[in-house]
Amino acid sequence: MLENWDSWTLGKVLTLLLTLGILMIWMQIAVYHHRGKFHKWQMWIPVFALPFFALTSFLVVVFPYSWAGWLQTIMCSLIILAGLYGGMLHIRAIAGRTGGLRYENLQLGPPFVLPFTVAAFAVIQLFNLWY
Repeated sequence: MLENWDSWTLGKVLTLLLTLGILMIWMQIAVYHHRGKFHKWQMWIPVFALPFFALTSFLVVVFPYSWAGWLQTIMCSLIILAGLYGGMLHIRAIAGRTGGLRYENLQLGPPFVLPFTVAAFAVIQLFNLWY
């Protein structure tokens, strides 16, 4: 029934799961940033970058060649930097609210964990590619 299933290594399966996860997070980020009216240009970074990250992840699964791996490595590095930058922007935005970094502002402000989650997905994919 499941012919050639042994050729699907754990790395390929994990890459596909990470790709689906990134696409789900991308949809949520697009909704949040649209709700925020894209009032800062930095809000466009994950909206444009995450589909390319998912595309390069899918390319690694479909075409397991070294060029696809290097493309994915470059994309992972960019996503890690973008995620860390976005997390800092979210924390700075929360700190700028009335009351600063209080628990209520963490609940109501920008989701400060979401950019770090995106960066963590990229770190997981880098480990997946290189180890």
